Amino acid sequence: MFITMLQDYFKYHTITDMTLEFADEITFPAVSICNYNRVDLDKATIAEMEYLSPMLYGNSMDETELRAWLDLPTVNSTGNSTNTPTTPSTDFNVADIIRRRGFDMNYPRMVWCAFKGQLCNSMNFTHSFSVFGNCYTFNGDRSSPFKQTAEGTGFPSSNGLHVILDLMDHYSTESSLVGGHGEIGIRILLHDQAEPPVMDSQAVALAPGNHAFMAVKQTQYLNHEPPWGRCADLQLTHYDTYSLPACQLECRSRHVEQACQCTPYFLPGTSPPCDPQTIFQCVNQVLNRLVAGELRCDCPIPCTMTKYGAAVTYAGYPNRLTKKSYNSAFNLTPDYIKENGVILDIYYDALNYQKISQLKAVDSGQLASNMGGMMGLFIGASVMTILEVAEYLGLKLGRFCSRKQRPPAINVEPAMEKTNIDGSTKNHNILYQ
Repeated sequence: MFITMLQDYFKYHTITDMTLEFADEITFPAVSICNYNRVDLDKATIAEMEYLSPMLYGNSMDETELRAWLDLPTVNSTGNSTNTPTTPSTDFNVADIIRRRGFDMNYPRMVWCAFKGQLCNSMNFTHSFSVFGNCYTFNGDRSSPFKQTAEGTGFPSSNGLHVILDLMDHYSTESSLVGGHGEIGIRILLHDQAEPPVMDSQAVALAPGNHAFMAVKQTQYLNHEPPWGRCADLQLTHYDTYSLPACQLECRSRHVEQACQCTPYFLPGTSPPCDPQTIFQCVNQVLNRLVAGELRCDCPIPCTMTKYGAAVTYAGYPNRLTKKSYNSAFNLTPDYIKENGVILDIYYDALNYQKISQLKAVDSGQLASNMGGMMGLFIGASVMTILEVAEYLGLKLGRFCSRKQRPPAINVEPAMEKTNIDGSTKNHNILYQ
């Protein structure tokens, strides 16, 4: 039984403890939003679209082909398009062209934004890149994140985030038939402020023409280090805090830089920027190999992490009176809202979070206790009896040692009889010990 207990201990088994914690306030997640369309037609010149065409359409296209593909009018007598800026850039850069599609109050149009009833604007959003182009994160400052202090139920009594976006599909430049995105809508991800957004694998999609309600659930994880667990907080090159998304992005970047000798605009890195042709022919192939499992990433789970999930429900939008209001307030027709409008509410429906902890199945204290209990059960051993046995053995050992150190007894035989003067005799018996 001793051997069985030791074997169980050195198997390093764990148990999972799940608790539901209630709080007066809860940290609101970072909310990252991306449009499926990477480049707006009214933000890029024809020359820039020619430069980006290998990435967007899989092959290089000249001005004539682009105008026919994008349904643009032909060049007028002055040589300029009637609806597209024609001031070409002398030094093209994919990131600069895509970022020009700014997330301000006009492009893509943020019709309305409010958090806990207070209006917000583009200053409350931070910019990042993904495979979908520009992404914008609300509440991304981890030093002072917003908190929700009351349960929310969605607009108009929302204690969370309420956003209305105009997707402006008439400026789309991509097609799924030639390597681009064919969807209309947004990708949205709820994540911790310390994590960069990975929009292609973790985000959910929202379609226009509906009012989406996202009830947030927060889960905190506490994991054990080896040998009981597998967590580790590694030192990353481009991010201050270790997280799975950050490690995965750096891993993608390393594989791409080794294979393509450049860094695409949506990954961290120090190599020269990738041009559109390289992104289409090399970068996309490397990313596909990563997805297929041919290339591996060594990213252990963090020892502590916070994840956010959401239950998403939908309602039709807008009703007949709201259509009139939008037409008068924002000059948006009902058909346009249905095709381009995304209405979103994000909130906690209950101020609680789940805490999942990985615990040792048997620790050193429990091992000692189990062994002591077994000894007491089968041989009546206890601390007192062990001390008594130790005392007895000590005394026996002490006596044995002292007996070894005593000198041996010396017996002296009686001396020869001597005759006195008076003729008597005496015996002298002497015994030395």
